[in-house]
Amino acid sequence: MTVSEASIQPGKRYRTRGEEKYKVISVTRGIVTYQTWTSPLRINVGARQFADAVYKEVRCPQTP
Repeated sequence: MTVSEASIQPGKRYRTRGEEKYKVISVTRGIVTYQTWTSPLRINVGARQFADAVYKEVRCPQTP
C-alpha cells in the first residue's frame, strides 16, 4: 500500500516500512514539512518523495 501525494495533509501521521513514524506539520506548494516522533527537528521534502517513503497513515498516540 502506498500513500498518494493528494492524501498528505497537515496533522496526519504516517509510518515508513521500517519503524520510523512521521507527523506532517505543513504542505506548501508541493513541499512537505514533517518531523519524526522521536525528534523535534523539522524536515522539508517534496510531496512525491514523502509519498514514496511512507506506506500508511497511522493513528495519533494517546496522550494521558
